[in-house]
Amino acid sequence: MSVVVLAVLVCAVVVGKVLADRSADAAASARAEQVAVLLDGSRPEEFLSLNAGATAAGSAPSRLAGAAEPESVVAGSQLAFLRFQPDGWWSAFAERCVVAEVRDSGVGVRVEKLACTRVAPP
Repeated sequence: MSVVVLAVLVCAVVVGKVLADRSADAAASARAEQVAVLLDGSRPEEFLSLNAGATAAGSAPSRLAGAAEPESVVAGSQLAFLRFQPDGWWSAFAERCVVAEVRDSGVGVRVEKLACTRVAPP
């Protein structure tokens, strides 16, 4: 009897992990698309003063304000590195972080299978 209960519990954990991974992938991909649209045309220097930039109409920080608050921002004149933590029920089981790199040459957005605190800036 206890073997059957253990087998059911193991199966439930495996199914939960698979569902969490699928949900995490879908939510992180959707968030990455949203961030890519919001940051399109941005320049690194816009993020040097994030709070001040949030009040400048049309700036990248103002587009992010309220729509996709970054978890953290590391900004310089050549690169702005932003991390966004997607939300969801799956977050305890499947870590994901949306990472954006804003350079003069363009914006790159990717999803890392790590917690945002573990994704190091370049």
